[in-house]
Amino acid sequence: MQTQEDQVRVGIIGCGGRAGEHMRALSTNPGARIVGVADVVEAAAQRAGERLGVPWYRDHRLLLERDDVDALWISVPVFAHGGIELDTIARGLPFFVEKPVARELDTAREIARALDRAGLWASVGYQLRYLPWIRGVRDVVASSTLAIAEGHYWCGTGRQDHWVADWERSGGQLVEQATHTIDLLRFFGGDVDEVWAVHAHRVLHNISSPDAHAVAMRLRSGAPATLSASWAHDPGEWKETNVLHLVLDGMLVRVDAAGAAVTPADRAQVPEVHGPDIYDAFLAAVRSKDPAAAGVLSPYRDAAATLAVSLAANTSGETGQPVRVPQI
Repeated sequence: MQTQEDQVRVGIIGCGGRAGEHMRALSTNPGARIVGVADVVEAAAQRAGERLGVPWYRDHRLLLERDDVDALWISVPVFAHGGIELDTIARGLPFFVEKPVARELDTAREIARALDRAGLWASVGYQLRYLPWIRGVRDVVASSTLAIAEGHYWCGTGRQDHWVADWERSGGQLVEQATHTIDLLRFFGGDVDEVWAVHAHRVLHNISSPDAHAVAMRLRSGAPATLSASWAHDPGEWKETNVLHLVLDGMLVRVDAAGAAVTPADRAQVPEVHGPDIYDAFLAAVRSKDPAAAGVLSPYRDAAATLAVSLAANTSGETGQPVRVPQI
């Protein structure tokens, strides 16, 4: 049982969207205590603060001025990344940040370098890496040879009136949503060296982002991989998101957010490799100051490498040319 002295005192920046799920998880975690929240939308900050019974702020810098904050939880839209992270680093605090880590690679590089200079670390919200069968699939892949990987993310988000569908603010589906699928491809198959993408506006002509993407990738291992993504699907259907097929030596692994299976079934079983979830790993890392030993599976630089793949695919789709994935 965690005592109050053992609890990590967390400040939360960003009170909309997915932040509500983070607030529920942290407020019920015995290892954490939320001590304040901030959001540029005053009403959102006020609602969250009053619901949690903690001080709320419109300016995140006022939250950072408090002396009872051990770590920050940053859950803001992709276009809002940059200044918040740099201010948190200047305050000397580790942080958790939602994916994708930035809209532009230069922003992610600046944050990564600032973390290194300050001797700090950050964890990123690629929560699928922490699922027991996802860890198990990684072990199966590591014990065989990956021939080819295929992933897709099909949903109807582009049909909604939301900033996510705005190309300039979100970077489109490959940056904002299918980043999870790209991240799993990297988690299983290693880094991506080159991409070649085709974008299209096939159905949703009223949004600035393409509604269909086909991406070919060359992994550093030499294995090819493909990714398709579309926002033209039914907005009420989510079963075709983060679906991957991995062809190994003599077998196929199918994996998604609900589970994993091997065909033929007698070739291998996907083990469930249990470990701390994304919240417990972060909190343990704050207490121990050792994120790797605590079980943090998505450190900042690694997450920035996932962003680099998304942005390279966007560039390829715009130019029609293969693009080398830049280094972080």
